[in-house]
Amino acid sequence: MILDGEIVLGAKLVESNLAKQLELSRSTVRMALNTLVHEGLVVQKPYAGWQVVEIDQADLWELYHLRLALEGEAAAMAAEWASDVDKQALHSLYQQYCQLCQNKPKDNRAISQMDWQLHQQIVAICGSERMQSQYKQILYPLQAYIAITHQNYDLSQSALSHQGLVAAICAGDAVAAQQQARANITPFTPE
Repeated sequence: MILDGEIVLGAKLVESNLAKQLELSRSTVRMALNTLVHEGLVVQKPYAGWQVVEIDQADLWELYHLRLALEGEAAAMAAEWASDVDKQALHSLYQQYCQLCQNKPKDNRAISQMDWQLHQQIVAICGSERMQSQYKQILYPLQAYIAITHQNYDLSQSALSHQGLVAAICAGDAVAAQQQARANITPFTPE
């Protein structure tokens, strides 16, 4: 609900309300909220309860630069270490992404999810659990921010912007993969 923009950034979350709405026990909701804290989507404030993270300009700048560093390095590592099975899976996912953009060019939610899925797969291919863990720390807040602020963007061509990245990884070209990964990330410009 947060990543889909149904719950806005900064919104207060009440355990009992969520439990009723989701038809879950409060303890299950509490465990889920704790997980969301570790994933960077929710904060717990003493004596105030739970709240969806708020992202300001300084946070965006920091998340953008962390994403550049992590995705660039993950792409280079993936290019060096990807097995034939990894390359086939990445290429297959990319083809699905292209089909989605072609068949449902206005479905920004599905296209955005496929975009994130492709990037997560690249990070997974690099084989570093620490890299994956750190990536999730920046991924979820960025997903929430983008879901809320980019609802009217034209994402129909977004798959094509990943063609060079996928090709470089599948070719085993670490330098090109790193450059393509970094070039693929929309620059952050403070307001």
